[in-house]
Amino acid sequence: MWKRLTAGLLCACFVASINPVLAASFQDVHQTRYEDAYTYLSLKGAVKGYSDGTGRPFFLLNRVEALKVLLDLSPRHRPRVQYYQEHPSRLPLFTDADQSAWYVPYLEAAFEAGIVTGYRDRTFKPGNPLKTEEAIVLIMRVYGEDVRRDSEGPDGWFRSDVERAIGRNIVASEEALYLGDTINRGQFFDMVYRMDEAKTQNLTAFIDADGTVKRHAPLVRRPLPVVTVPNGNVGASFSLSIPALGIEGLPVNHPADSFTSKGLLAPLKYGVGHLFSYPGGGGKIMIYGHSSGYAWDSSKYTKIFRRVNELKPGDKVYVAYNGMQRVYEVQYHEQIAPTDTRPFTGRGEELILYTCWPPDSIAKRWIVHARPMSEIVASQ
Repeated sequence: MWKRLTAGLLCACFVASINPVLAASFQDVHQTRYEDAYTYLSLKGAVKGYSDGTGRPFFLLNRVEALKVLLDLSPRHRPRVQYYQEHPSRLPLFTDADQSAWYVPYLEAAFEAGIVTGYRDRTFKPGNPLKTEEAIVLIMRVYGEDVRRDSEGPDGWFRSDVERAIGRNIVASEEALYLGDTINRGQFFDMVYRMDEAKTQNLTAFIDADGTVKRHAPLVRRPLPVVTVPNGNVGASFSLSIPALGIEGLPVNHPADSFTSKGLLAPLKYGVGHLFSYPGGGGKIMIYGHSSGYAWDSSKYTKIFRRVNELKPGDKVYVAYNGMQRVYEVQYHEQIAPTDTRPFTGRGEELILYTCWPPDSIAKRWIVHARPMSEIVASQ
């Protein structure tokens, strides 16, 4: 939609001059389905990207980051943000808000406008990853499209807004979104772009690039995993296969001693290591391996995760455990500090591949996030 409009409104020389700038700003967004959204929002000053020239469309964003994008885009709310930036409040609205943080003026402006109210315990949880229903409600409230009905049940506070957003084609039909799940930057920016475009053009629904309106199916919660108990002839096993990296049947071993460095390294002589939850258990499954090895280490697994950064969203990871094979789909990756435990918190099953980074260094950690897709019983 955005490409079609700019082609009709801007002269060719201007388009030619601006496209390289946009491509350079968001090198990892080019040729993804979020490119239009990033282009649109960056031209409006709501998205600036990172200093390394990336937009990180498959990374998660937190509650205040989402709020900032929406208020920076809103002519109605932006002046109030500026007011609170120039006149900071001494008393916090929420007990977990740092009054010296950049996001406080956005919280003040949003609270004043009735966009956010916080939780009953007077917290806002600014650093929490944004969930699908939270994203939709925020968007609908900022644009004055929310339907505040006193519906019964735990979904009452968002159900009407979600239905209205789908009706206006704000949620792209090709997105695999689930209620209660976190969403990434690209998914959120795409919804904001579609809403802003529909409002700006005074459309009853966002029109897709092919000139049609393809509404998303009703949003539901992610189905619970199906667990099949293996028969007595199937022995316990644990292995990892990543076709995109040429890894097949890689042994996964839980350390006998997970409290010392020596104990954690021991499984890496025979494959990769495992910590925390097990497949099908509903928690965080950490599988860790070497990206480089020591000169004295003769194991064939010393560089098994050296190319893990090549995994892309949508790539499949197969985990065989206790007679069953589960399929996980890569969502996004990130580089973190060795002491950062944030990725291992939160609810829901997730496979996390973990290694030292960059290769031949232990300065950082590279982690890949993958979510369960399906389960199939292993061949007997």
